[in-house]
Amino acid sequence: LTPEQQAERRKSAEELKNWRLSVPMDKYKAFRKMYENAGVKIYAFKLPPTLEMSDDEYAYIWNVAETLGANHVTMELPTDDGLLKRVADYAAKRRLRIAFHTHGQGGASGFDRVLAASPYTALNFDVGHYYGVNGQSPVPLVEKYHDRIASLHLKDRKGPGTPDPSGRGGGPNMPWGQGETPLKEVLQLMKRNRYKFPASIEYEYQTPEGSDVLAEIKKCVDYCKRALA
Repeated sequence: LTPEQQAERRKSAEELKNWRLSVPMDKYKAFRKMYENAGVKIYAFKLPPTLEMSDDEYAYIWNVAETLGANHVTMELPTDDGLLKRVADYAAKRRLRIAFHTHGQGGASGFDRVLAASPYTALNFDVGHYYGVNGQSPVPLVEKYHDRIASLHLKDRKGPGTPDPSGRGGGPNMPWGQGETPLKEVLQLMKRNRYKFPASIEYEYQTPEGSDVLAEIKKCVDYCKRALA
């Protein structure tokens, strides 16, 4: 970035910080009420904390999560030890977990690293990304780390041997039932062991011609119902 672009970025960041710190929680309370009146529980909030943020901005993130009724904040799996320590310490201070979202990274060694940082660190484990990039079943990891999983993301992907037209790496996202991710096995494991964490549909495959997002989401829900029958 040019010096001018860097200055503009710093200015924008400062303006955003000032706005966040001036915002009352009333609109978040109303937002929560709207969802709960419709029978929907907000269980997570994502505004990724960074090393550059002030302590007041960290407080804002956790305040919003609490106001919405969420039991964890989510962010990408950190690679920086300093960031990991800071978010882990702050989550422990607030007694509200920070859950690390995983794409293809992680695995036992990566998970052990972040979970050792604090009792208030957890996983927002993406089973479709994990399978699509690694070609390995996520079922053993779900079972191993079930007590430290805050939530799952579900999607159906082919393994890494199948080219992904999007170029993002790993196998492509597919309509549910046409990929290779062991979603049924994951859901059956959750049912059998009575795990309490939520598993959410993360809709990422290309919407088929003649269909729409809501119709496809209903298909994903029906897939889950059949898998759990």
